[in-house]
Amino acid sequence: MIRAQFLAGIGAVAGATQVAQVSPFTPTLRFAVVCPQSGPDARLGRQLLAGVRGAIDELNNERMLNEPILLFDSYDDHNTTADATVQASFATASPTTLAVIGHISSAATLVAEPAYSNAQIALIVPTVTDDSITARGYRNVFRLPIKDSDEGGLLAAYAIVTGAKSPVVVTQDGDYGPSAAAGFVRRAGAMHVNAATESFPLERPEFAGAADRVLAHAPDCIALAGNVLDMGPLIKMLRAKAYAGRFVATQGFFDTLTLKLDPKEIEGLIVSTNVPYFPLAPTAQRNVQLYQAQYGALSPVAAYGYAAVQLIRLAIRRTGAANRLAVVRALASGGAYDTVTGSYTFAASGDVVDPNCYFYRVKDGKFAYERQAHPSGFMLK
Repeated sequence: MIRAQFLAGIGAVAGATQVAQVSPFTPTLRFAVVCPQSGPDARLGRQLLAGVRGAIDELNNERMLNEPILLFDSYDDHNTTADATVQASFATASPTTLAVIGHISSAATLVAEPAYSNAQIALIVPTVTDDSITARGYRNVFRLPIKDSDEGGLLAAYAIVTGAKSPVVVTQDGDYGPSAAAGFVRRAGAMHVNAATESFPLERPEFAGAADRVLAHAPDCIALAGNVLDMGPLIKMLRAKAYAGRFVATQGFFDTLTLKLDPKEIEGLIVSTNVPYFPLAPTAQRNVQLYQAQYGALSPVAAYGYAAVQLIRLAIRRTGAANRLAVVRALASGGAYDTVTGSYTFAASGDVVDPNCYFYRVKDGKFAYERQAHPSGFMLK
């Protein structure tokens, strides 16, 4: 991922395009990235674009002479539904654009999906885990991270295999959490364990009452399906009410804010996440090292931007796809594609076949990698 000499920077305005020193006789492969590059969520958009650039740099530097040069256009959706609709139309306007990477939120992605479907172009979803993204029947949508309900199921399996006999999963009535909680309960039931569930309001939460309802089930393990910013105070309340059992949590707790909670209350907390532990992923280490040498730490969002570019390139290289529909078909039926964030084979829904996630334990104020949900060829452990 060393920065290619023939690629210049990318702007932060809608439709910004690299200025590439490319011979008119050199084949090109063009795709679009739609994400916030200004506004409150611009930081995440910049991370996604950094991952995209990093992948392009490496792949272009190492391409064979007869292979196309990767190019991309970026479009600023401000992470709003109104702008997402407009920018999706811009992103698909050029017939030379063969795929799109975006968006970074559920609302923006959902509102733009019909535009991508009408344009018959592959949409690679790099960060959004909301079940509804792939539940609408679009066959051109391909999601990289595990969806919420699958993650909840894998978290339940972890909790039960490691000893939980009477778990309770707690969530809130917001956009994130309920699907993961539902997946937790279903998987627990399939493993012949009756998992109770409790929910409390996202707006004006009453943590004392929620804690009382949870503890009424006499849990030996409490699963938190939500975000640490919203649900973190519940841990303190449960400990104050003498709960001494285990906590497990979904990836909304894989956040530095979790580590700022009282260390005595969260020591041993297990958090599931889409983020692999790269030191134990041999096939990804070279990519990560090259990226870090040029751009610094590879954030989770950047890693998925990087993987999305790899996915597009691999699908076209493997099948020779030369138009939008051929790219969609290649991703839908092209077998396993190995990227920096894992190996992907997509089901008809657009979600990965045999999804996986990774578990980290809070230990001495840090996230310490423990293991993956199930063995894979990507991770050593």
